[in-house]
Amino acid sequence: MARQVHFTSVSPDAFTQLKDKLKQLGLSLQGNEGNINEKGVKAKYNYNPEQQSLQIDDLSVGFPASMMVNENSLVQRMTQMVEEYGGRSAS
Repeated sequence: MARQVHFTSVSPDAFTQLKDKLKQLGLSLQGNEGNINEKGVKAKYNYNPEQQSLQIDDLSVGFPASMMVNENSLVQRMTQMVEEYGGRSAS
């Protein structure tokens, strides 16, 4: 089942840090909005730097990523990364 997550208080620096950390997991976010479709992970994302909000929709984890994470654990990892840089979960 696809998940949604919304983060607030995500500064541009925090978003850059999150993109760098996700890249280490093999997930590339190009620009402030777009789609992820890599290694079995699919999602739509939209970062609004003025509102400092990040919305991730339709997050799903399939093979091969499902061998390491599921939707819940990926959301938990992203939440920890965002909170590390002062953001917080709004969903």
